[in-house]
Order: sequence, then C-alpha cells, then structure tokens
Amino acid sequence: MCGFRLVSFLDFPMETQRGWFKGLIESSSMDIVIVPESPTEQEICESVHGATCILTHFGIPFNRRVLESAKGTKLVQYGTVGYGSIDLIAATELGIPVANNPGWNAISVAEHTVMAMLVLLKKSFYIHEALSRGISVKQELRAPDNNQVWELYGKTVGILGLGDIGTQVAKRVKPFGAKIIYNKRNPLTSEEEEKLGVEYRTLTRLLEESDILTVHVPLTDETRGMVGKDQIAQMKKNSILINTARKDIVDEEALANALREERLSGAGLDVPRDPEDMVLLHKRFEGVKNILYTPHMSGGTREAMIRAIKQPIANIVRVYNDEKPLYVVNQV
Repeated sequence: MCGFRLVSFLDFPMETQRGWFKGLIESSSMDIVIVPESPTEQEICESVHGATCILTHFGIPFNRRVLESAKGTKLVQYGTVGYGSIDLIAATELGIPVANNPGWNAISVAEHTVMAMLVLLKKSFYIHEALSRGISVKQELRAPDNNQVWELYGKTVGILGLGDIGTQVAKRVKPFGAKIIYNKRNPLTSEEEEKLGVEYRTLTRLLEESDILTVHVPLTDETRGMVGKDQIAQMKKNSILINTARKDIVDEEALANALREERLSGAGLDVPRDPEDMVLLHKRFEGVKNILYTPHMSGGTREAMIRAIKQPIANIVRVYNDEKPLYVVNQV
C-alpha cells in the first residue's frame, strides 16, 4: 500500500512511535504525523484531513466537524477503552470505523480495586494518617459500632459492570472467600456464571445486598449518574463504594454525605483526572475518615502500558494489510 498516512494524538516521542511501525516506515510506504498536545478544534481538523488511520485517546474531541474533515479515514483507533469523546453517530454516518482498546488495563485496575477493598475494610489509610499525627485509634476501632475493621472473607462484593475489568475483579476476589454478585446489561449464561463464581442481581438488589460495591461500567449517556443519590440511599449500611471507572457515574456529593452521616463505611475513588479535580475532591470529602483516592492511575502500570499499545498497533497493521480491523464499536 502506498501513501498510508497515520495521524497520532498519543503523547509519545516521534522516535518511539516510528519504532512501532519500523518495518513499514523503512519500506517508505507509511508516514506518521504526531499532533502536539492540547490541539484546538481547527488544528485537529487540519491534522486528520487525508489521514488513512488515526490513533487517538479519550481526551481528544472528535465531533462531527472533525469527522467530516477525516472523511475517508479507514480507522479511528483509540488507545483507551473509553471512546466517549467521539460522535459515534456521525462516524457511522460518514462510514468511519471506530475501534477501542479493550482489556489492556483490566488486570491493573482489578488489582487496584482489590487493594482498595482491603485498605478500606481494614481502614489502613485512616489509621496511618491518625498515627502519623500521634493519634491512637485503637480503642475507637475496637468499639462495637460503625468504626470496626473487617475481613473480606464472607463479604458480598457487588460488581456493577462485568466486562473485562469486572471479570478480572471477580477472579481475584473469589479466592478471598467472598460472595460475588453482579449487574450488567446482558447477563451471563448460567454456565458462565457458574464458571466465574458469580450471581446476577438487578441493580436495586445489587445495591441492597453488597457489602462492597465496585463500579466498572463505561461512561455513556446511559450510565452517567447511574449511582445517584437515590441509589446510594439504597446501599447497605456500613458498605463500601469503589469507583475506578469515571467521575460522572457516581454522585460524589451524595456519596460524601453518606460517608459523613456514617451510613456508608468507606469509599475508594480513582477518578480525578487533573489537579483541579483532585482539589475539588479533597474539598468535597474533607473530614471524611475512611476514604482512598488516586488520580485515575489504577490502569497505569508498566505492564498495562506495554499492552496498551500492542493492540492498537496490530489493528493499524491490519488496516495497512487491507484486513478488517478488530474491536470496532460502530456499524459501518
């Protein structure tokens, strides 16, 4: 194939990205254009015009105007699982396939989730912070009230969204001796449930039965605000909520209130994406005892980052070889 133009919005050096396609570039049949960080809409439009493939991520907005500039592109390939920043209807109407990058961070996020479960059950971070200020909480945590520490064994873990990440969470929680229930749009077959060791619940029952609720759904119009004030009110007393998905899925104000009122026991949030989000989160949860938050880094392990690029590269090579791309999320 001649004149294959790849436009990349990924934040890797040119030398690194050229190395991914070394053989094709050496044959002088592929050209890579790397777009600088934080481009304007006009710069995005100019960059994607005439592109054969586009390699991008969740942070770049692909609206109808951008997609019209990219008309004729054979693939918009996301390096991320999420693809909510693209107008999928417009892409479909324009005949542009859009592929995401499923599963690359599933193990990393699942491990982070289990870590958060244990930290919050044992109140490890709260205890560490108190001791670092010279405050003993030993007697407080032995009191027969809401402030006890707990085992994961025998608890009911509810998984909201049983995709790649939710499945990996289930596999890692099972050996702890916890009961695992789940909710997803398309439930598993009874054979699949038995193999994984999970039981289906409606959303209401999932909220009511879970000692730990962990959120692993993508951010879409359907899931935005999915765990709102009413849903948090339905959660089991002294339960824990963990969100490693997206910020707008959970009503954080309602969550903060439930924690302050000690209706819930703790929360783990891996959702703030920039310093401003972290400042807002800190203010919102100020004074809450048992909380753990990290800057949306649960999937960013070294191993995951290596997997993150292999799948998109392979998909672009498929397009280069006139093969049908995998993981396409729209009907074209």
